[in-house]
Amino acid sequence: MPYALKQRPASVYPDEMRDECPEAEVEIDVLLQSMAQHGPSPPGYAIKTLGAQLGGLWQANLKIEKRQVRILYAPYGTDIVLFRIHKKSSPREQRRAYTLAMKRKAEYEEAVRAIERRR
Repeated sequence: MPYALKQRPASVYPDEMRDECPEAEVEIDVLLQSMAQHGPSPPGYAIKTLGAQLGGLWQANLKIEKRQVRILYAPYGTDIVLFRIHKKSSPREQRRAYTLAMKRKAEYEEAVRAIERRR
């Protein structure tokens, strides 16, 4: 079953990815293609759910040139929405990335609810 990859905001991919970790572009593209084919937890990748404490986000970890690259996203049925792509860094920067992804996730969910209310 194919999955639709989306993002919130539109700048997450490829702009944010190129700003944060351009050296990981090919590996991220391969991961995203695998997600589109296999779903939010494709085989062969380090995927974990971050739980309710972090807003129900999922995290994919890639190791590129001895650095970790993280993709924060959430599945919604057959949609997978990307919220943040960044390099693992200091604990403060990590918290900032999680906070930003949770904010974007809340905005996305509110926008979906608004569209459903109009129907």
